Amino acid sequence: MLKQILLFTIGYLISVGGALAQVQFTQRFEVETHWSDEDFFVLPREGGLVGFRMKPETPFARKDVFQYFTTDYQLKGDGPLEKKLEDLYSLVGFDLDRDLLYVLFDKGSQYNEEKAIFEINLENRKLAEIELSSILEMELQDFLVFNRKAVFMGKYDYRPVIQIFDIVSKEVITVPGLFEKDARILQMRKDPELNVFDVVMSRRDSYKNKIVSILTYDTNGNKLREVKIEDLGNPSMEIVEGLLTSSTNYKQALIGPYGLKKKEAYQGLYFTKINEFGEYTNRFYNVSDFGNFYNYLPEKARDNRWKRIKKRLDKGKNTPIRNVLVTREIQALDGYYLVYNDHFISSSSKYVPRDGMYASNFYRLNPMMGGYGGMYNPLWLDPRFRSSQTLDEYKFLAAQFILLDEEGDIVWDNSLSLENANRAEPMKFGEVVFDGNSLFYMYLDEKELTLSQINKGEVVMENEPFPIELINENERISETRESSLQLIWWYDNYYLLSGKQRIRYQGEDGREKSREVNFFTKIKVDDFI
Repeated sequence: MLKQILLFTIGYLISVGGALAQVQFTQRFEVETHWSDEDFFVLPREGGLVGFRMKPETPFARKDVFQYFTTDYQLKGDGPLEKKLEDLYSLVGFDLDRDLLYVLFDKGSQYNEEKAIFEINLENRKLAEIELSSILEMELQDFLVFNRKAVFMGKYDYRPVIQIFDIVSKEVITVPGLFEKDARILQMRKDPELNVFDVVMSRRDSYKNKIVSILTYDTNGNKLREVKIEDLGNPSMEIVEGLLTSSTNYKQALIGPYGLKKKEAYQGLYFTKINEFGEYTNRFYNVSDFGNFYNYLPEKARDNRWKRIKKRLDKGKNTPIRNVLVTREIQALDGYYLVYNDHFISSSSKYVPRDGMYASNFYRLNPMMGGYGGMYNPLWLDPRFRSSQTLDEYKFLAAQFILLDEEGDIVWDNSLSLENANRAEPMKFGEVVFDGNSLFYMYLDEKELTLSQINKGEVVMENEPFPIELINENERISETRESSLQLIWWYDNYYLLSGKQRIRYQGEDGREKSREVNFFTKIKVDDFI
């Protein structure tokens, strides 16, 4: 008996030690700050990252400065550079194009408002300000820049509009074929290599049938291709929304939830494969196709759920997904597609994203942008929540992962419990690392990191908590501002955690001191197996 207990204890300590060693805080970069200062926006870039923010010139100054810094992958970098701003600037958008950072501002008072772009060369640190005078006063919802062309997307007179601004010639082009009354833009993605951008758009015809189109434009506003996804094989079915993958040999895939007209919004997922000629084929999946869809439930509840599903299948009935299912991310890897969905409950009866724009909040909040500690700018927040005076709550049930091959066959699927976590906004819940076999899923739970791992479709570890650590063992965390914390996948098997902290340390005179910093910590995750 004693031997069994000893073996169990040794095994337990080994397993705990392995888990603790699985998350390593490797490097850290700090910028001194005031507790009331804004937090940094952080963007991964080739070879490192860039962070930027607006802050007062002095704690009580009326004028702001624009502050930015860059680091390499080891978080080695110079202190932040600053540009003093003589006018009133309000940051409304940004994008990164290789070594060029573009930051979009509203400039001047609300009665004499103009727009301006900072173009910052991150290699030589040169900053140029570009005035904008011919852009429509649209309700801006996306801002992309590539190959010295800036693309503005938003709503004007309640209709979608896209304008292209040539940074060199200052010419403005309005993209044709979008300005329709019942049209919605679901996604816009750029492809700098092909010098084009794609627009995923939904509209309703005269019979109220929903048609989803994928339009490809060059940077002169010319429509190069249009793919209309209108034949779903069943007149009662319609696409809710979807994510478009990048183009490989002019082949793409559109993946997301589908539902029934005026009935259940969520019947399952669809997979639309598009070839180089714009021809497409659809595949549809319902709950019964995902054997591990309800793995987040306790065993007894899971078994009961599957019994009810089988009874419905025996009667020829499908089982709808009663709660919200949103496709957050698609990773294309060696002919396979990893699909990450969030499954949650909304306390708001208004959350019906079948005709909503950016209903899932996936686009500008994924993968490089997070909540930013309450800095919710209209550009990144779902427009239906901007003017709302009520606080909706979202209860997250599970993160679902599906690996599909290039034909849409399911290789494996599984779900991780999110333990009914409550959030004030329906944003992407966690960050994914996937190498083809091993999948890591990490998210912030208040002031702790929570990590799960799936290997070849099997759950290895689920919701293991890890406290935030410092690199310097002689320092201590006095306080962490929870609302400032942001976690993003950075590169390979590394995450980046940033936020604001008060740090206690011992000065040269032996007395205890403290400092307030914005911190940026590199976190490595290792295979548990």
